[in-house]
Amino acid sequence: MDTMARLKQIPLFAGLPLDQLSSLAATVQRRRYDRGEIILHQGEPGDSMFVVVSGRVRVYTLSPEGYELSVWLCDEGDFFGEMALLSGEPRSAYVEAMEATEVLILQRHAFREYLLANPRAAVHTIETLSRRLRHTTESAGDLASRSVGQRIARTLIDLARRYGVPEGDGIRLDLDLSQEAVATLAGTTRESANRALSQLRDQGIVHVDRVRIRILRPDALHTMLE
Repeated sequence: MDTMARLKQIPLFAGLPLDQLSSLAATVQRRRYDRGEIILHQGEPGDSMFVVVSGRVRVYTLSPEGYELSVWLCDEGDFFGEMALLSGEPRSAYVEAMEATEVLILQRHAFREYLLANPRAAVHTIETLSRRLRHTTESAGDLASRSVGQRIARTLIDLARRYGVPEGDGIRLDLDLSQEAVATLAGTTRESANRALSQLRDQGIVHVDRVRIRILRPDALHTMLE
C-alpha cells in the first residue's frame, strides 16, 4: 500500500483533499521497527512526529532512579512525538515497539504547515492531546491513592476496555504484555506486580500465561476498586 493510501486510513488525515494529501505524502518517510526496538529516546531533540501504520508501541518515561512508568499505548492510526514537534523542546518520553511496527514520519515544518492549512486537523490534534493529558492526570491521582493490588486491578480493567476480547464468562487481553509491562503501566515494581498477579491468579480472578492475560472474573476486579 502506498503512502497516500495509508494516510487516507488515518483519522488525523481523514477528509484531506487529494492535492493536500499528495503534498503531505511527498514529505513523509516510512520506517519499520522490530519488537523491542527503541523508536524515541527521552531527552533527545525532536523535529518529527510519528503515525502508527501497523503494530503497537509503548510510551514510557524513566524516573531519576531509573524506574519505568508507562504513559500509554499507541495502536494503528495513533500518533506520538508531537509534543516535542509542537513545543521545540526535547523528547519527553521513550517509545518502544511492542511488536513489529511500521510508522510514517512527518517532519516539523511539514506538519506545522499542515495544521495551519487544516483547522479540523488542528482541533483533532488538540483534542487528542487533551485526552492524553486528562488520562495521565487522572491515572496519576488514582494510582497514588491505591494499593498495589488495586493498581493492578485498575490497569487490567483499562486494558480490557481497549483490548479485551470476550471469552466465555471472562475477557482475554488481545496483546502480548509481560508482567514487567503491566508493572510499569500500574506504576509499581515488577516484583510487586508479580506478587499481585499471583494473588489474583490464586483467587481465580485472572489466568497468566507468559505474555497473555485472561481475566476470568471481571466483576471481582471492579469490586477491588470499590
